[in-house]
Amino acid sequence: MTLAIVALAPCQALAEPARAPPPDLDCSIGFEALRNWAGWLPGAERGSGSRPNVITVVEPDVWRVEITITEPGQTAHPAVVLRKFVKQVTGVWTAQSKACGFGDQTSFAELLAEMKAEDSRLTNMSRDEVEEQKKKLSPLGSP
Repeated sequence: MTLAIVALAPCQALAEPARAPPPDLDCSIGFEALRNWAGWLPGAERGSGSRPNVITVVEPDVWRVEITITEPGQTAHPAVVLRKFVKQVTGVWTAQSKACGFGDQTSFAELLAEMKAEDSRLTNMSRDEVEEQKKKLSPLGSP
């Protein structure tokens, strides 16, 4: 009598598809290389109207990245700013920024401080929205 051993493996159809990680900046490659890299990211969309120097890449309901390429006359030019929005298990979107500065370091330090403050503001705004939604859904929430 022959005994067959069957290995059970997770069914590929039921496995969650692998999600692409958000892009990250490598400041060592320089300003022009970063500008080119951002435009060639898979799914990259260049802004229009008042934000033509912003490139957006999205993994829906997981993360969104906005890459801003400074232009002459803007604070801290030349610089590249990457702001990543990540959806947490709580539903809150957190904002996290990183930047590469290739010009005046005093202006770049000011830009970094502004980015950090804006990240906190955006994260807090998302947290407030989630809390408000929870109150509306809770049977114990305010009328």
